[in-house]
Amino acid sequence: MNIFTKVPGLAQPTSKLGSVLQRAFYGSSGKVTLFEQRNFAGRRLDLSSDCQKLSDKNFPERCNSVQVESGAWIGYEHENFRGRHYLWDMSDRGEYNCYDKWCGQVDHISSVRAVKQDTSPPRVQLFERAGFSGKKTELHDDIPNLMSRYSLNRATSIRILGGAWVVYQEPNYRGSHYVLEKRDYNNYSDWGAQGSTVGSIRRVRFS
Repeated sequence: MNIFTKVPGLAQPTSKLGSVLQRAFYGSSGKVTLFEQRNFAGRRLDLSSDCQKLSDKNFPERCNSVQVESGAWIGYEHENFRGRHYLWDMSDRGEYNCYDKWCGQVDHISSVRAVKQDTSPPRVQLFERAGFSGKKTELHDDIPNLMSRYSLNRATSIRILGGAWVVYQEPNYRGSHYVLEKRDYNNYSDWGAQGSTVGSIRRVRFS
């Protein structure tokens, strides 16, 4: 028996077992709320799934605060998940009262998607050169300063073997950052960076 009923663009479970299997395969997305103004004021938009165009939801492409109820999310500067992006997860209770809190430079957000969850123990490998060659550094927990801890400030390829991770260009989780889900990244361009500089890395918090 097929436990999924097909509808355009989405497979939905028709049984409790189907729901469990769907969460296991796709990861549960959770819920996030975007606010037009700082400190969770002004117009709001609740999301529980990916949104390629916030404009389709009659929400201005202007977001100054965010509350994450569950899961982890990425806000993109442009539609269709393109351009500079920012992570919103359950760190600090999932509350971001201004865009400074997510290292944003402007309040412009045009699309949002959920980070894919992975239940494997957190594990990431950073490689000095492309193609997973050169010096390898394996991590299992947050590192606020890779240079002071491992004498490392560059990674040209990365393997995510468990969980999801966010790489920051600057120490102490500051500056441009990139969310890496479970897969191989052969070169820094694969995760959207323009260079191999890394200053800090931490696990994405889903709860």
